[in-house]
Amino acid sequence: MPLDITVGGDGTDPDGDAVARRRLLKAVGVGTTVGIAGCGRDGGNEDEDGDDDSGDAELIGPDGTQVELLLACIEGNDAVETAAEIIAAEVADLGVAVSLERVSYDRLLRQYVRNRYLGDGDPEWTAGPNNAGPREETASESAWDLMFGVAFNTYPRTPAAIDAFWLERAPTNYYGYVPEADIESRLEAFRTTTDPDERRAPIAEVLGALSEEQPVNFLAMSDDVIGYRRSVRGPVEAFGGNWDSATWYVDEDGDGNENEGGPTASDEWVWGVEGEAEGLYFPERTDSRATARINLTLDGAYDVDENGTVRPLWMDITDTGSGQVYVCELRDTLRWGDDYGRMTADDWVYQIENVHTIDGGRDHPWNEPTPPSNRVDDWAAVENVEQTSESEFQLELESVNPDFPLEPVLWGSYCAPKELYEAHVPDADALRASDAFAELSFTGNLGPYTLERWDRTQEFVTARNEEYYMREHADDVDDAWRDAPYFERYSYRVIGDRTDRLEALADGELTATSIPPERYADIREADAVEIYEIPQPFLTIVAYNQRANGWAELRTREVRQALSMAVEKPAITEDAFRGLAEWTHTFQPRWSSWYDDSQITPFGVDKSYDKDRARELLAEHTTSGYEYEPA
Repeated sequence: MPLDITVGGDGTDPDGDAVARRRLLKAVGVGTTVGIAGCGRDGGNEDEDGDDDSGDAELIGPDGTQVELLLACIEGNDAVETAAEIIAAEVADLGVAVSLERVSYDRLLRQYVRNRYLGDGDPEWTAGPNNAGPREETASESAWDLMFGVAFNTYPRTPAAIDAFWLERAPTNYYGYVPEADIESRLEAFRTTTDPDERRAPIAEVLGALSEEQPVNFLAMSDDVIGYRRSVRGPVEAFGGNWDSATWYVDEDGDGNENEGGPTASDEWVWGVEGEAEGLYFPERTDSRATARINLTLDGAYDVDENGTVRPLWMDITDTGSGQVYVCELRDTLRWGDDYGRMTADDWVYQIENVHTIDGGRDHPWNEPTPPSNRVDDWAAVENVEQTSESEFQLELESVNPDFPLEPVLWGSYCAPKELYEAHVPDADALRASDAFAELSFTGNLGPYTLERWDRTQEFVTARNEEYYMREHADDVDDAWRDAPYFERYSYRVIGDRTDRLEALADGELTATSIPPERYADIREADAVEIYEIPQPFLTIVAYNQRANGWAELRTREVRQALSMAVEKPAITEDAFRGLAEWTHTFQPRWSSWYDDSQITPFGVDKSYDKDRARELLAEHTTSGYEYEPA
């Protein structure tokens, strides 16, 4: 069948975060240098003289010492560290000592987010390295109680996809939350209901329950603030409609008009970034920096535009009419590199069945307890996959789900050749370490660029792919694709110092980089740089560790509520993020069509910012042996 498509961006921000695809986590990306404002401010606690002595008491634990919590945050980002200091000071006002530990994002993921089973043998269940089993029996390598600096994908278009975070056995539930409300059945009701009006009730109940139970403190959402050279043509300020590495170009004349005869390939696009990616093995890769780089060489299955419409890339996906069986049709122009030949449905079926697996990882050919993929749970909703022709396969879901094409299972998914996988069976480590993945040598004509060189400490450089398949489909899309992409080279250049990156942007050495809030106003006035504020779906949270190496009282809802109501959200959004963020109360942005104020329990704003009430909750709901004593 013909493909009627409008192909668009891969949603990449300058610090290597692929915003638009299936990624679950990202580091909070804005940066600023500010003094701590709002620390220690109290809500409704001052006496007539303006003096506040209600916070003088200390919360003492069963061991006779003051309760002390460890707050882990990402280092190297001034806004994050400033916000973390505000949070620590606010919680300390409750009579709880707070120590702040700053670590790199990569270390945070390895030592704090990942957790392991503490017992002998196997746990009752496991959902992967970020949720190794029941919370009482699992712990991360490094102990922590609170965590700040990580943002979660809220999936505003397909909110049922948030089950990756909020079910006991969810793969990204690294904090060990066990919901009291029946969230799972309400998400299932949302998924299997096709009437738009009837879908609102179950998702509103879920978001309301999350706001009340406070598994984390749902804090704020911020735009990606990016500076481009003014000669760049293509940026827009729309959620899901931004970066396109294939069709954007530089107006060499700088006059705002398209070059005579259309855009032509320029020398190089250079992102200025803070750090490099760790690896490129995508079946287990959720690292945002790696995803951004892989996106240059592999387009992925399909994309979704700012209107929530599927934009076919390698394939189109069609609902057969039932909302349960979907047909995936590959283009016949897709070619692997390394002499693997044409991409076929057989490649996809093999990867789904033997790498990601659709049977929960039970039946796989690898020499490990689980297959070499961190997406097994993503594919659990698929009951069967079947190749129906060389270019076509179909997916049968366990139950009706009209949102499946927009959910993060197949959307943006990469694929590797079946022969590549088979050549390494059963050695999963050999597959992970293979040159084909390390060098992305098998990418063929499947993306706008090919990997040229990679120095993990300095730069990732790709070259224009002269065989890019999309050029053959310009008649179906737009003439802009006939000569795409429009840069001879496309690179990520590591410049660790933010000031140096901004100077390089102003001097024309970089094409784009992120803009810290304290420089927002003056850079907006600069002649050489255009700033865009791009809405994105990631919500910054304060996680509460409910596993074996976190404060055990955090498993009590009212204790979590107390900590959340003690942190003034506007102090974070205004003082740390300079007004370039918006507070929220549940796991959706307030601009989401699914956000329902009537169901929401607020914390940390106006009257719901209340430290007196927070102390009362701690006194009433901590277990035996805890009490407040004068400092």
